[in-house]
Amino acid sequence: MLFSNLTKRYLKLILIIALLVGIVLTGTGCEVLEQFAPAPPPAEEPTEVETLPTPAIAAEDRAILEVYEHLLSQADSYQAKAYLADFYTIGDNWSAEAELLKDGTSLWYVTVDTTNIEFWEEKPYWQQASWLILDDGTVIPSNQFQANALRIEADLQELSLQPEPPETES
Repeated sequence: MLFSNLTKRYLKLILIIALLVGIVLTGTGCEVLEQFAPAPPPAEEPTEVETLPTPAIAAEDRAILEVYEHLLSQADSYQAKAYLADFYTIGDNWSAEAELLKDGTSLWYVTVDTTNIEFWEEKPYWQQASWLILDDGTVIPSNQFQANALRIEADLQELSLQPEPPETES
């Protein structure tokens, strides 16, 4: 009886060891044969995504302000700045509209339109004028409304070329 208990105990131990050895050998054999090997990570191909430049102007108020700054940069003399102040005072109906072009770039179209004033006593080309603003912030006078924006800019340039009046000492 003692011998039989000892044999059963060793037999269980031998069977457990054989089972563990079989599992280990099966696992290493599968790796060698690449049956259950972990999949290699996919090779990352460099993808080039074309990023569009972010527009310099993102809001209607900023587009109108960009035109104001453009016109002010062209007013180099006191007379030109006074002319511009009069124009800003009269032209109170400014609007801006963004437009997306087919190539993915955007364009702002800024307009001043005071045609609702019945008795217009100022320069006729002050009533309607428009400018275009490109993605990079460049302001260009539009040819719409009989190129009135170009006339306004020409007036500013002409007034900027005139000499300043001499200062009188009091």
